[in-house]
Amino acid sequence: MTKPVTAAANPAWVHVLPPGEVFSPASGGSLGTVAAELTREHARHGGATVIVAERGPEHVPSGVRLVPYDSPGETLGERERREDDAAAARGERRAHYAGFVRPALEALPAGFAGPVVLHNAVAAVPELRRLRPRARICLYLHADMFRSFPPAERARVVADADLVVCVSRFVAERFLDGTGLPLPAVAVVHNGHDPDRFHPARRPAGRVPVVLFTGRLAPEKGPMALVNACLELARAGVGFRLRVVGNAELSASSAPDRFERQVQHRASLLGDRVEFSPFVDRDAIGEVYRQADVLCVPSLCEDASPLVLTEGLASGLACLASARGGVPEVGRDAVRYFDYRRPGDLARQLGRLVGEAPLRAELGRRAVRRGRELTWESRYRLLWSRLAEPSR
Repeated sequence: MTKPVTAAANPAWVHVLPPGEVFSPASGGSLGTVAAELTREHARHGGATVIVAERGPEHVPSGVRLVPYDSPGETLGERERREDDAAAARGERRAHYAGFVRPALEALPAGFAGPVVLHNAVAAVPELRRLRPRARICLYLHADMFRSFPPAERARVVADADLVVCVSRFVAERFLDGTGLPLPAVAVVHNGHDPDRFHPARRPAGRVPVVLFTGRLAPEKGPMALVNACLELARAGVGFRLRVVGNAELSASSAPDRFERQVQHRASLLGDRVEFSPFVDRDAIGEVYRQADVLCVPSLCEDASPLVLTEGLASGLACLASARGGVPEVGRDAVRYFDYRRPGDLARQLGRLVGEAPLRAELGRRAVRRGRELTWESRYRLLWSRLAEPSR
């Protein structure tokens, strides 16, 4: 029997979001969403959270204190990056990056020595260790972004941190590549979902299947590939409807960019088979999933642990995804995969899903089972159990 998590077991912790990221329980990108959901679970179990972020909502949830900092900008300049890379290759600290993240690190509560979760801030680990030698440091990696860091530097970061968390084995293997460190040197915690928002709905028998794409309308997310596959199915007389929910930016009010307009123009050839909706915040997106039958995640990039897939599984959708990055370890046998290297495979696989109701039903049952394993509560318990281990 699992012991209940109590406030005494869960003291305050701090989450530090890098420049350019927004803490928002209702909307925002993957990194900000993960921080918000873990914070919500911590509050449910009696813990308090300090969020150190460049920006956040005007009103934060109970049990959360937002500490804003003045960002020096979203990225370093090319010259500063080159100089930092050269210093890291010599085994020295990244002086420019240290100055870049110092406003965030200096915003930490005075004297705080509890868990500090640094999101995607690899090079901030040694700087935080220097500023707060007693802090319990957790580096939380959301993407495969750090292979340009020399293996020796990545190994030093693992040694400096008390815990390194990766959102998938895919990210963990890429981060540890060349370091000589074994996979257990880091913890893998896949992204989760809130079962109060994402749960199955009864879908009317005999209706035309609704295919859903939700997320950023960016080239690497594959919406154009999905539209082209749908055009192929439409020409073959297959019955379906396509719903595209999202914008180029994660905001319902953002103006369409060039690529978004291109997708809409191409999709107009589908006529009344297609519907575009702007970005929907997290309080309403669950209903969008429940109105669909098939979720397509046609990413051309190597997604680490896509929230959209986890949420689609929890909603009982038949899910079709590109077998890249961390997607197969998240979906396992609950997802049907297409080979992005084979022309026409997306259309073939999608055609089967929209044309075969029994196949959709079976995948939906598998999706619900897999979704039960990926709640934010289970993610939080897994993370906190590792944070509670003795310091290295």
